[in-house]
Amino acid sequence: MKKILNILLISSSSLLLACEGFLDPKPDQGLLVPNTLDDVQILMDNNVVFNRQATLVNVSADDFWTTSEAYQGMSVVEQGAYLWQEDPYQGSGIWDWEIAYNQVFYANIALKTLDEYTGSNKQWAEELRGMALFYKSYAYYQLLQQFAPPFQRDGGNSDLPGIILREQADINNSPQRSSVEECYTALLRDMEVAVGILPIGTEFKTRPTRAAGYGLLAKVYLLMFEYEKAAQASQAALDLYSDRMDLNELNVQNLRPFERFGPETIFYSVLHSSAFSRGTQTYVDTVLLNSYEPGDLRLEAYFNARPGGYFNMTGHHTGSTIVFGGLTVGELQLIAAEGFARSGNSDLALSYLNQLLENRYLSEIWMPLEGLDEKELLNRVLLERRKELVGRGIRWSDLRRLNQEPDFEKIIIREIDGQEFSLQPNSNRYVFPIPDNEIIRSGVEQNPR
Repeated sequence: MKKILNILLISSSSLLLACEGFLDPKPDQGLLVPNTLDDVQILMDNNVVFNRQATLVNVSADDFWTTSEAYQGMSVVEQGAYLWQEDPYQGSGIWDWEIAYNQVFYANIALKTLDEYTGSNKQWAEELRGMALFYKSYAYYQLLQQFAPPFQRDGGNSDLPGIILREQADINNSPQRSSVEECYTALLRDMEVAVGILPIGTEFKTRPTRAAGYGLLAKVYLLMFEYEKAAQASQAALDLYSDRMDLNELNVQNLRPFERFGPETIFYSVLHSSAFSRGTQTYVDTVLLNSYEPGDLRLEAYFNARPGGYFNMTGHHTGSTIVFGGLTVGELQLIAAEGFARSGNSDLALSYLNQLLENRYLSEIWMPLEGLDEKELLNRVLLERRKELVGRGIRWSDLRRLNQEPDFEKIIIREIDGQEFSLQPNSNRYVFPIPDNEIIRSGVEQNPR
């Protein structure tokens, strides 16, 4: 055990050195083996490990575009992701992979310690177990969106290669890729346990609560086309978490109107930094910009006008230049709205949609939506999902999911130095390659590109 954790701390050093200021304080680096519940809590409070997530999915999606000049200043990996190249890594290491599997490794160490716990504080031990299961499941969720084919609405998921499920804190295990179906089954199994034992509240939003657990379940069910279950999980989360945020009460003209750990943040996580996300020539998609109606306060709250009629995204739920990727009330309201709309409960779907929009539109002009037929309602929910969740690393998953429905297929087109590049719906390039060093080390099957 001590050898394993020593290796973990060494392998995490690059992440620790690259942390943003808010991620301090860090766990005691002298802690080698967690023996007490305090040790386990300290281990899981390593925000540098647990509250970071993938960034390349944001580079590859269609929320933003960049200029040829800015493209030349991006890393090789970002360039490869931006243009969906056959070999996007060119031999480089991939933080998106390493971050997530560090989270799995830490969580497994915590779970092993909790399995061996014989003390009297059973409630705290169970809450810690719920947190560890959440962190591991959140990592698996991120990995599945990037390195495995999307869950297929029409079946066949048992035949598709998923990710490597590392269920023990042992780096010497010979890894294998489980099927997509096995991966989602394992994720759901852990989360169904977690939502029963996670704490109702927490002092820090970097720690998961029961509402966050139901929120993650909702996200997973949505990707599995289990719409009623997604809606019900969202509803459970929103019933537990009561804070809301009205943009009418913010100064949306501020460059950064949101505060870190704001009232609508249920679980706090950030995308690790990249030149693409920081770039002043990374502009918001024009079609997306034009979808914000007069009186929609998100247009000013999220974006900042630049010369030439272009816009940068500056309004993140981190209150800074760091890109937010966690769970919010708005996302869960939209999952509830979509889930109920698709499962035949239009009244409840419209109720959740209006609950969101009354806090997003200028109050003097906002009128609740009504009289929408089923198709109009679903289209409006999906439009608001695009507008509300821009830049959080979610759009890539939505494209993979919605491309399976002919009405929502989309071709993404980029232009660099006068050359056009396109990503077709359901292309193999919606699945990132397994990193080269993992293929060399373990010999697992590579994703076709």
